[in-house]
Amino acid sequence: MNRAQMEDRLLTWRFELRRTLGLPGLLGAVLLGTAVLIAVATPRVDADVDSHELRDSERLARTPKARRADAERAAVVDAVSLHALPELFPGFGQSADDIATILAQARDSNLTLGSAEYLVSNDSSAHFVRYQMLLPVKDQYGVIRRFLALVLNSVPNAALREIHVERPTVDGNVLDARVRFELIYRAAQP
Repeated sequence: MNRAQMEDRLLTWRFELRRTLGLPGLLGAVLLGTAVLIAVATPRVDADVDSHELRDSERLARTPKARRADAERAAVVDAVSLHALPELFPGFGQSADDIATILAQARDSNLTLGSAEYLVSNDSSAHFVRYQMLLPVKDQYGVIRRFLALVLNSVPNAALREIHVERPTVDGNVLDARVRFELIYRAAQP
């Protein structure tokens, strides 16, 4: 078989494969063939022996004294972090500004708002004050979702506590939703 015959047969196979599989099927077959070649060509690594040796050497290198020192350092860092955590939150005096920001985000999103309910809870042993805001909204799903994202991105001490969504009519795209935000503030120091 000479070169011209070989080219003719390859061209015929290509046209037959393209006719039966289509262009996407042919490209998929080429990609699968390439993936099989790569999988066969990559060398197999015996990871079990190497990883066991590394674990054993690490275990031997760490003495009980070093582990105890690591635990003490971690305890000190945790204590400092817990002590500084309340200072990272704003004071309760900022609550009016945060609620104004949430309502402004709702107005900017053109949401239909109902009357909101507010609840302040303060645990005497806690370092935080929780301000809950239940806000009934009415609009399309995408608008409500965008509003939630805007609030959570613009008010860092806000958490989405609950969302309840109802569709009043089966064929309607306007949803009734009740959104409960929880705003967390630093408790006043006695």
